[in-house]
Parts: sequence; C-alpha cells; structure tokens
Amino acid sequence: MKPPGTSAFPRRELRYLQVRIRAEQQTPDRQACFVVRSGVEGTVNEFAHGHGMRRCREQLKAHLQHVFTAIAVNIERLSGLPSPGEARSR
Repeated sequence: MKPPGTSAFPRRELRYLQVRIRAEQQTPDRQACFVVRSGVEGTVNEFAHGHGMRRCREQLKAHLQHVFTAIAVNIERLSGLPSPGEARSR
C-alpha cells in the first residue's frame, strides 16, 4: 500500500511526461489556444476582484448584477479608462 500523497507514476515516467507536455505547450496551436484562454480568465478575474462579483447572494439580483457589471466593463474597455480596481501607473 502506498503512503498518502505519493504519485502513481514512478519518478522517471513522471519526468518524461512533464517534458512531453511542456514541449507540446510550445507549439503554435497550443499557444494560440492559451491566448484565448488568458483573455477569458482575465475577464473572469476582473469581474471577481475588480467589481465584487463574489459577493452576490440572491439569484435574480446576482443575474442583474452580472448583466449590469458586464455592461459597465464593456463601457470601461471601449472608453479606454482604467477600471476602478486597476492601479494607475504614473
């Protein structure tokens, strides 16, 4: 029986797996996928941290808050102004 927290792969096989996956991540197709993913994750992060989306309670009010916040974020992005949570660099 294995102790808790140990890997199911022997060390050498785990290392080969890591090397192969890291090499696959360097391909142009994979990098193009990551560009899209990072944009989506950045938007989710902006909603969660910059606009308080983690503090919604009731479902109907939460939906309205999501819609209005999305509108506000789009207006901020179109105007080119920094969002309230964004640090200003000067």
